[in-house]
Amino acid sequence: MTADPIEIAYHFHFSGGGCETVTLRFSPDFDLIVAAETAPPAWAALDFSRCTGCPLDPAQTPFCPFARALAPLVPHFTQFYSYEIAVVEVVTPRRTTTARGALQEGTASLIGLVGATCGCPLLAFFRPMARMHLPFASEEETLVRLFATHLLGQMVRGQATSLDGLRDRVSGVVQVNSGMAERLRAGLSRDALVNGLIILDTFANAVPYVMDRSLAEIRYIFSE
Repeated sequence: MTADPIEIAYHFHFSGGGCETVTLRFSPDFDLIVAAETAPPAWAALDFSRCTGCPLDPAQTPFCPFARALAPLVPHFTQFYSYEIAVVEVVTPRRTTTARGALQEGTASLIGLVGATCGCPLLAFFRPMARMHLPFASEEETLVRLFATHLLGQMVRGQATSLDGLRDRVSGVVQVNSGMAERLRAGLSRDALVNGLIILDTFANAVPYVMDRSLAEIRYIFSE
């Protein structure tokens, strides 16, 4: 018997009235299920603003997995600006999380979840974090989860635990964010999704800085 898909719903309640709901469905392995009946837009083609370092072959994968997964989200946000205030309710199988703030904060959380589970090889590292989705995490929370995921993954695979390799992973993420921002600018007249992506990119760029400072920003959490 096939297990039922896992669902996570984002409900965006706007101060001026109205609500936009985005429901994501995942396989038991937590791969995003993208509906195949709608043709992807031109900006989802793999060779459109292709990310530096993308390992995919256009002959085998004609569409960027991340762009193809984001395309169905675009109609939900074409009429909104990133600074508009919304109450965002995120419903997962285990809990419901609610936060009020600029729309871009909610879209950043949503985009991060999509990216980690869409099949992009440069973002697949984040899938364990996505499986235990924490909407609206602070930079501090995300740093701890990122470093812990990296080190625990090495332990599970029987490797020596080290932060070696994490910098390269994060560099790949920055490249994806840059390429995806160009794609979204081609597909959107307003900036709600683009600025959500910029928030994620700001975090990704902070990781090497924290590593260079020997994790000083989070060391106090583990003091006796």
